[in-house]
Amino acid sequence: MFNRLIVNKALKRSMVTDKNLRKAPGDPADGRDIEVSMLIHDIFGAEILKTHRKRGWHFYNRIDGKRVDLTGSETIRSSGIKKFEDIPSASDETIKYFAQEDYSAFYMRFVRLFEEAVGLKKCQSVAL
Repeated sequence: MFNRLIVNKALKRSMVTDKNLRKAPGDPADGRDIEVSMLIHDIFGAEILKTHRKRGWHFYNRIDGKRVDLTGSETIRSSGIKKFEDIPSASDETIKYFAQEDYSAFYMRFVRLFEEAVGLKKCQSVAL
């Protein structure tokens, strides 16, 4: 079961130390939505979705039929988008927006912090 509160807590803690991200050219906005949607896909098996916004794509996820946007509710509102388009995306598309080394470090940091919050056995059962 996906626990949004625990995931959000670990996510915020893992992003605090990640101030020097290298971003690929054409990276929309700050790029966090892309990394986070990929992370949630890789760990929890979520679908990756995207929607148009003024400055490019905004990426988010769907888990068990529910939209999960851990980075963009404020971004969506401030950019004038009134609804999500829920256009399917894939890791092949999102990975081109950031350096693999940065993503790997972010992924490992998140896993460590998530495991601290719930314990390894719980993490494995949540991911299944």
